[in-house]
Amino acid sequence: MREAAARFVRSVSEGDSARLTANAEVTPYALCFRVFLAHLLKRPDLLDAEACARQMRQSIREVRETQAEKPTGKPYRQLLTFTLSALSALGMLEEDPLEELVLEQLPLDVRQYLDDAGSLRGQAGAGNQAMFLAIFLLHAQRYLGQDCGPQVSEWVDLHLNSMNGRGFWSPRAGMTHLEFQNGYHQYEIFEYLDTALPALDASKQAVAHLADVEGHFAPYPGGGGCHDYDAVFVLTYGEQAPQGRIAKLLQLTARTLLGEQNEDGGFGESQRVRPWQLVGMLRHARHVFGAPTRDALIERGRYWLALSRPRNARIHTHWSRYSRRWNESDLWDTWFRMMAIARIDVAFAPERARHWGFIDYPGIGYHASLRHRELAAK
Repeated sequence: MREAAARFVRSVSEGDSARLTANAEVTPYALCFRVFLAHLLKRPDLLDAEACARQMRQSIREVRETQAEKPTGKPYRQLLTFTLSALSALGMLEEDPLEELVLEQLPLDVRQYLDDAGSLRGQAGAGNQAMFLAIFLLHAQRYLGQDCGPQVSEWVDLHLNSMNGRGFWSPRAGMTHLEFQNGYHQYEIFEYLDTALPALDASKQAVAHLADVEGHFAPYPGGGGCHDYDAVFVLTYGEQAPQGRIAKLLQLTARTLLGEQNEDGGFGESQRVRPWQLVGMLRHARHVFGAPTRDALIERGRYWLALSRPRNARIHTHWSRYSRRWNESDLWDTWFRMMAIARIDVAFAPERARHWGFIDYPGIGYHASLRHRELAAK
């Protein structure tokens, strides 16, 4: 499984660059994903670290130069945080921590930033923006000598004090896929900071109830790289080993994901969304009417209608101009599927953390086992 994934990474690598899929063009996002996968698999032979680091620094600065004012949108902030994390994974962040790009992102008012983004209300996409803010603050404190401790504490307190009874951020009465997929981003920061979550058990149960019969967690059949990993992250949060229903669910998810690796070694978003024929339509219908809450049923129904349209026969993202097929192998979904498998592996056998390359940097790819290694080294 790991060697097959490495084979896929090689197939979409091109010098010091990478393509999201075999049919896509070279992009800076894809290069970050290539670095993340090589690091997770502990395969430094999959890239030239120095060449990739130079290319990533150059790319993010070139993107910044195309924008007249301070960029605040998701595509730029996502690329910036990906680049920081990838440079950290390569061990090349300290020599050039992209100081000018990070400092301009620091807010004057943390509460205002979160309110404007809608992070404390669970607005779609706001979880990303909350995570970006925390990453910039933690980066500035660790690498740029900035005193951001009070702002980080405020970020944590504001989120903890605005949680609903399920441990997320949403005014809805019932749990939805959006609620945990959006809120997962704050959980990444909580794990990095070793934050105790008062509603963690409720969070895990709420997420577990959204699983389908295959152990997927998306609002459409076959799961998705983001939804499945985000759910696995929440279900494996904390020191306690999985037990009971959640343990069985994680084992089911792992078996399902292992069986969905494509022949080229990569993973796609979903093996179940297309083709849109009778079997697929019935599968979608069962998924919709199997929703555990009214809000989730409405959410799944909207996806059912949206995905039935021809324009959604392929996936469109800002990571590439190429629109990929739902089951087509790509670096992003391969990274997320492998991370989900890694987290489940370590949840049941903590000693196996040494076999995976988690990233010692706030945000996606971090794992609490890194903290234990640091303590053991002291």
